[in-house]
Amino acid sequence: MVNLPRTTDDRWDTGNESGDGTADEWTPDQAAAVDSTAEPQEKKEPKYTNVIDWVNGFFLPVIRRRISDNDGGLSWDARWWAYPEVVARLTALHQAWEEARASDSMSAMSSWWIQHLEPHLRVILDGDTGPMANAKADRSFMGWPALPADPVPSNVFDKILDQYN
Repeated sequence: MVNLPRTTDDRWDTGNESGDGTADEWTPDQAAAVDSTAEPQEKKEPKYTNVIDWVNGFFLPVIRRRISDNDGGLSWDARWWAYPEVVARLTALHQAWEEARASDSMSAMSSWWIQHLEPHLRVILDGDTGPMANAKADRSFMGWPALPADPVPSNVFDKILDQYN
């Protein structure tokens, strides 16, 4: 066991009497001093400029699963771009991936895998209810129809929009 010398320096005081030193407790002068001394962060350019490049350059080479041909397992159609929900989910994954890649946080990419990829992948590849469920190797399945919807009555439309104003 290593014995570390005790410090009497008040900078290391963990008492709660003076708060925890977070930025929301700083005076305006303290916050301005920190802001003025901060180095401007260099913004990382995206590695992939669009979802198509990301799918071809990262997603397809890295994500590997056993795909079934309509037996209730995992479904994937090479024509992923023909399924609007799949395109929307992959676009969201691409954007979150670029954000994680550009982050200074050492755990950002791990969070991307757990909080973004895994939930979307469960839906995208779901062979029972996912957007590509029933996809066949012969490419004869063209996806499920859009969900039906009745027109929103004008009085309900206004109530819905007023909720967010």
